[in-house]
Amino acid sequence: MRISVFIFLLTFLTSNLFSQSLITNNQLLWQISGNGLKKNSYLFGSYHSNDARVFNLSDSTYSAFLHADAVVLEADIYQLFAEYDMRLKEVDVKFDSKGKAFTSDTKPTQTKYGNEDGRPQFLDLYFQQMAYNMGKAFFPLETVEEQIDAFESVYERTSTQKNLQDLKIVQDNLFYAYLKGDIERVRSIIQNQLNDSKNAYDRLIVKRNINMVNGIDTLCRNKSLFIAVGCGHLAGNEGIIALLRKKGYNLRQVFASYSEVKTEAEVNISKFNKFVYTDKKEKFSAVFGGKPIIDTNVNYFRLIYQEMGQGNTFVIEIEDVQNDNLAEYAADVIDLPEKSIITELKHQNKIEAFEGIGYEYAAGLSWKRVFIVNGKLIKLICYGGNKFMNSNRPQAFFNKVIFE
Repeated sequence: MRISVFIFLLTFLTSNLFSQSLITNNQLLWQISGNGLKKNSYLFGSYHSNDARVFNLSDSTYSAFLHADAVVLEADIYQLFAEYDMRLKEVDVKFDSKGKAFTSDTKPTQTKYGNEDGRPQFLDLYFQQMAYNMGKAFFPLETVEEQIDAFESVYERTSTQKNLQDLKIVQDNLFYAYLKGDIERVRSIIQNQLNDSKNAYDRLIVKRNINMVNGIDTLCRNKSLFIAVGCGHLAGNEGIIALLRKKGYNLRQVFASYSEVKTEAEVNISKFNKFVYTDKKEKFSAVFGGKPIIDTNVNYFRLIYQEMGQGNTFVIEIEDVQNDNLAEYAADVIDLPEKSIITELKHQNKIEAFEGIGYEYAAGLSWKRVFIVNGKLIKLICYGGNKFMNSNRPQAFFNKVIFE
């Protein structure tokens, strides 16, 4: 009797500890095989949002991403780091009688991809960031310019024909269809939304589907790919799934399974949630959430990284200086607003530095730390949403920029 009870309890506890739910009608992940491929690739329907719910990725999605040789997206989103501020409005920081920054507004700042309560990156950029962090190859299917041209040509004609309430209803319906993995419903909503503008669906979806399929056809010949494109591109007779099948590929839906505990693939991927940047020429290291880029639009060293979902930006600038009058440089660089103050501190516990909130061109009020190392002026700059600006995250970033 005791043995049978023990076996029952062991079976019950084990099955619950490692239980897994399976959702067969979620159509976001597809395996690509056949047509002479040596390795399978995977096609994933993405959603351009940082809402935490779209990051509820299935076990098989994590596994497909982990084992892929390369990651493929619609475009190289990193190109936008030095070009756009994703916040829909700048943060209004106030200062008390002692010059300390504060705000009475606790609302998350809205961005083009969600708001501060969501994940740091929107889903597509998360995949690109993790590809870089993990050392995977990355390929875009179209240029940023092509993508922007397609969207602008469509939406500047359609946006004025729908009121805000109608747009919200459409967006909500689209979002919940995506969470269910109903790719045909997503496609149908998008097509209905674009019906107000002649040829909009053809320009924004159909023609881009053809171009993206041609790119996938070329890339998957040599590598195992994890391909993430907007979910609206997958379904229909003119969708990417149908077009790949017409080229001779086998596409099989991968059911969405969800374990109660993190799988080995998810655990392994989570180990790459930061990027340590090392610059031997400038002799410093810094820790970012993902790989930063060097801004080539300026004539001095400028390193930049964005959290485009939450709207936060991290910048390191390095310039040669003519003298070592740090106080003079700091006052000019920080550019204090009225009632604000500059704080003196020791960077790395030894380097004289000044810090404060000041104006930054095209960014508004920003946290800044300024110091001189080896005859060079170092400017650390952070700006972002309401919650970010009133947190210790800027200082945490500054403190992890280490010079030799």
